Amino acid sequence: MAVTILASATPSAHAETYGYNLSLTVATHCTVSHSPIGASAGNSGEIVLGQIQEYCNAPNGYDVIVSYTPGTLRGAVLSAGEDRVVLNGSGEAVLSRSIGPRKRERMLMAVPGDAGFDTNMLQLRLQTA
Repeated sequence: MAVTILASATPSAHAETYGYNLSLTVATHCTVSHSPIGASAGNSGEIVLGQIQEYCNAPNGYDVIVSYTPGTLRGAVLSAGEDRVVLNGSGEAVLSRSIGPRKRERMLMAVPGDAGFDTNMLQLRLQTA
């Protein structure tokens, strides 16, 4: 993000103009954090995994990426708010997309696949678009 400010002053006795250009660049910053609230069963066999907090100021948005042990979690459904993804065992999936900067909190839920939760690694990260 860049901001330009132009200030000018015109003395009454002169036709001179003075100006200042100020440019500011804001670095892109994206974070996601997880707050466990204890695993508990929800509706339709969903298991509450906790709450996630997302913050990203990327002007073109970002993706929420979930990483897990390859070969595991086949058929498991992971959801955050209204966004859902069925995991295929690849080890990585896009859980959701945001088309602009955003700050939000959502519940993280999962429905186990046929093998249940056959991994102990589940990581979330934000990737700018």
